[in-house]
Amino acid sequence: MKNSFFLLLILVIGFTSCEGRKTQTKSLSESIASFKKNNTIEANEFIPESYFERSVDTILSNGFRVKLVTSTDMLNSVVLTKTKDNINYNSNYRNYNFNITIQKNGEKIYDENFNKLRVNNVLGYISNLDSELPIHDFDKLALLKSIRLNQELSIDHDSVYIDIAYAIPNEDYIDWHTLKIDEDGKSSFIELTY
Repeated sequence: MKNSFFLLLILVIGFTSCEGRKTQTKSLSESIASFKKNNTIEANEFIPESYFERSVDTILSNGFRVKLVTSTDMLNSVVLTKTKDNINYNSNYRNYNFNITIQKNGEKIYDENFNKLRVNNVLGYISNLDSELPIHDFDKLALLKSIRLNQELSIDHDSVYIDIAYAIPNEDYIDWHTLKIDEDGKSSFIELTY
């Protein structure tokens, strides 16, 4: 009788203690899922992190002196967003402004500043291009990739040639142009294809 009483007591305790409670693992998993559903985290990265300015001053043997100044536009940037595990990674690629000053035999013949808006106008980056074209969103996303004096062409001719490249960050396509400035200060852009 004692054995059956203890067996009955164990069965009663066993059945009454099983209330369908969640395990700690299941409760933690549900809590994490709820947090991810209701919360997002923003991670902002600025490229470059701080103001940057680079100046290159070159004197050519044919009498030209070329000064290129490139600086970070701290107010305007291209924002590319990637989401992973409820974290929004915002990469803020800052635009660049550049100034080109050219002298011929000590006399200033060209002095121009370029920002993103002016480059869009001069190079023809517009917003209503066909989405099949590789430059269809250059007006919004492209950044200055490179600007350099083409010394070989500039020495061989009586003009200055400056190579300018624009590209969208993390993309393979680069749009190359050459700015030609003659000895009278007249300029024209030449699109290059590579």
